Amino acid sequence: MKLFTSILSLLLFLNHSLKAQDKIIPIDNILDASFFQGTYQEALQEAKKLRKPILLTFSASWCQPCQKLEAESFSEPEVASLLSLRYVSKIVDVEQFTGMDVADIYKVSEYPITIILDERGKELERLKGFFPPEYLLKTLLKYKKTISK
Repeated sequence: MKLFTSILSLLLFLNHSLKAQDKIIPIDNILDASFFQGTYQEALQEAKKLRKPILLTFSASWCQPCQKLEAESFSEPEVASLLSLRYVSKIVDVEQFTGMDVADIYKVSEYPITIILDERGKELERLKGFFPPEYLLKTLLKYKKTISK
């Protein structure tokens, strides 16, 4: 009887685990958003190596919508976890020369702009301005499994 109960429990757990894969990250796996600290080129290399999409956000310290995006949307627990686990995320500081160079590559002239790229650097989507965490989460979930062939 104990063997039957153990097997039944295991099957129920596995069934629940499989159904939960498409859901948002479980509460016990909540992480702070971690943004890639290397260069833009290093972020591209990391994304290709890990086969993860890239999230680039072009920001400046004087840009209030940029600060709001970082404070409200990127810090929301489910968004932060998804960014940390499924993306190579980088905030591009357009006040730095290297950030201005990357902004030129993507023709960014207003802030904030968030661009989602596949792991090879191909642009998938561009989001302008501030957007609430719910919208960002929905957008991120669209691309979390994107792998170019």
